[in-house]
Amino acid sequence: MATQELQEQPRRNTPESRRGSGSASPGISYDLSASAASAVRRTTGLLRRHKLLIGTVIVLGTGLAALVAFRMTPLYTAETLIMVEHRKNTVLNFEGVVSDMTPDISALQSEVAILKSPAFAEKVVAKLKLMNDPEFNSALRPPPPGWLAALNPRNWIPDSWKSGGTVPLSPEEVERNQMTSVVNAVLDNTSVRPQGRSYVIAVSFDSEDPRKASLITNTMADLYLVDQLDEKFKASKRATQWLEERLADLRKEAQTTGDAVEKYRTEHGLTTSSNNESTVVGQQLSQLNTDYILARTKRQEAETKLRDVTAMANSPRGASAVGDVLGSPLIQALREREVDLQRQIADATNRYGAKHPMLQALQSQLRDLQGQIKADVGKIVANLSNEVELAKGREQGLKASLDQAEAKQNQQQQATVGLRTLERDASTAQAMYESLLTRSQQIAAQTDMRQPDARVVSEASIPLDPSQPNRKLILLLALVASGTLGVLLAMLRERSDGGFRSPHQFELATGVRSLGIVPRIPRFGGSPAAYVVDKPISAFAESMQNLRTSLLLANPDGRHRVILFSSSVPGEGKSSVAAAFARTCANAGQRTILVDCDLRRKSLHEMLGLSNNRGLSEVLAGTAALEEAIQVDPRTGLHVIVAGHGPSLPQDALGSSAMHQLLSRLSVNYDRIVLDSPPVLAVSEGKLLAALADQTVFIVRWGMTKRGTAMAGLKEVIEAGGEVVGVLFSQVDTRRHAQYEFPDSGRYHGYRRYYAN
Repeated sequence: MATQELQEQPRRNTPESRRGSGSASPGISYDLSASAASAVRRTTGLLRRHKLLIGTVIVLGTGLAALVAFRMTPLYTAETLIMVEHRKNTVLNFEGVVSDMTPDISALQSEVAILKSPAFAEKVVAKLKLMNDPEFNSALRPPPPGWLAALNPRNWIPDSWKSGGTVPLSPEEVERNQMTSVVNAVLDNTSVRPQGRSYVIAVSFDSEDPRKASLITNTMADLYLVDQLDEKFKASKRATQWLEERLADLRKEAQTTGDAVEKYRTEHGLTTSSNNESTVVGQQLSQLNTDYILARTKRQEAETKLRDVTAMANSPRGASAVGDVLGSPLIQALREREVDLQRQIADATNRYGAKHPMLQALQSQLRDLQGQIKADVGKIVANLSNEVELAKGREQGLKASLDQAEAKQNQQQQATVGLRTLERDASTAQAMYESLLTRSQQIAAQTDMRQPDARVVSEASIPLDPSQPNRKLILLLALVASGTLGVLLAMLRERSDGGFRSPHQFELATGVRSLGIVPRIPRFGGSPAAYVVDKPISAFAESMQNLRTSLLLANPDGRHRVILFSSSVPGEGKSSVAAAFARTCANAGQRTILVDCDLRRKSLHEMLGLSNNRGLSEVLAGTAALEEAIQVDPRTGLHVIVAGHGPSLPQDALGSSAMHQLLSRLSVNYDRIVLDSPPVLAVSEGKLLAALADQTVFIVRWGMTKRGTAMAGLKEVIEAGGEVVGVLFSQVDTRRHAQYEFPDSGRYHGYRRYYAN
């Protein structure tokens, strides 16, 4: 028997074909419009092939979404608008304790965080007593119906698992946890967001009750403004309290430092004068310095006068010069009298002579007068000497007092350094005290004028229509999502399809040519063997005629008469196709005999309505003659040899010389000998029969037989020596087959008007 090589890969686009066809590969298309159209066709075909899956997913997904949407509790949203003030009314020109908020983006985000904080939500809960509201306190809600509780995944967890590792809580802790749960529920229903680039913050709240939604939203706005005032009041109170404590400390400190200054000044004699610049010691030093200079000047003058008088007294002029210098009236009077006596003496001398008594009396008076003048000059000199000594003594006394005052001043200057430090400390303490006292008075004035940094520009009204759920949007999203999921599942199903969908695929994978496809008969059409007779112009009957024609063209001289129908695994329709093909050949006037070689699963006699008393097993065992085993199909005249009930092993019987002889005898009397073989991967008899047959028709079930399984079965047949004339696809859904982009797609479905199915 001739064999045919099994090819693992399609023989196309090889280097030889490329060299033979030029530089451009014939398998590659550069027509973008054609490629796009082909992609559209493939996508459309994919959707058509899996429209049931896609539709089911869409219906289930959308239906489930609709069920959930219509069971969801409607929520009403109330919204209020709060504007953060960016214009400030300044009444007093001093800085506030809590600086006014600058409404930039960071400040707005901070205010949003405050409105969304658990502490603020807890104030709302306490204000409206939401702990007693079942909408927010899950502990007050009635238990859900049994079927809803069963659908909750949390209820699937055993109670022993839930209670494992829990810590016992006190009643206060349990109450606090409930408060936290209610606060979280309120926060989940609260939305706070800035309005674009404005200074407005939108606060909205979702609730099952529209009035409750409006009430809670307005309460949030009111509490927000009150919270601002409260925080500012607390800040002012804290500042006032701190200032009072600080003022008391500074008052005490100022008093202490002031007392220290006065005490230090008194101890060191630093009492200031009226101009607060000179001390008593400084004034005394200045006066002593002046007196000392005057005393020294007088002493110098007295010494000079004494020196001059002494020198003049010893000069020839004598007393006259002293009198001129001192200007003494007594000396001058005596000098005038001396001059008068000298004149009288001169006249008496001229008049009376040197011995005249008057002259001597005058000379005696002159000598007495000069002695008196000299005595007076001596007294004057002695007085001047005394004055000099007195001046020296006074000068020395003033010098000693001056030195003592200077020493005392130096001490006071050193003490003044410490006094200045104490005065600075006292001045600083007094300044701080006065500053804080003024600030305290300002804060007291600000406390009465404090206003919030925001105001409500739009109060929340009672919403009339629910905001959630948006059923139309939910259904639309569910439709889109389920449609997308359906398409993805269809693509996944397409990718995971492990079977051959066209003989063209099988031919590209193995190199074995196609003998066509066999359409699947209608559900209530009966067996294929009966359907081919009942519907002679149906698509199924036409496929049998097409198979008969293909085999005739493959065997023009009529030498190959033994035709084996084989497959890889059971259930591929091999026996049905063999029976239908044999009936078709018999109806065409060919002498045809059908032999059931599947001795393990005997089924042909049931398809054709024949008995199974004697058959192939008995003929091969020699217990029945060939003529006794042959039965005639009453509807077509087809001769049939059923399987029979022989006790021998199938592989021994089918591989025996009796089987060879039987086929030789049948080849003489019949034009077509159709053998129904068992599957080659299931049992070994199929390979024995492949070696005996002239032609083998390999059956592959469309879309069901795994590709590896079909190729493995074909390989077994070829390696056994079978002449595989081609592959035939069975049980093809022509409607779905037409949706694929294969050369034979739509072969029967596209021309269904020609057939009477």
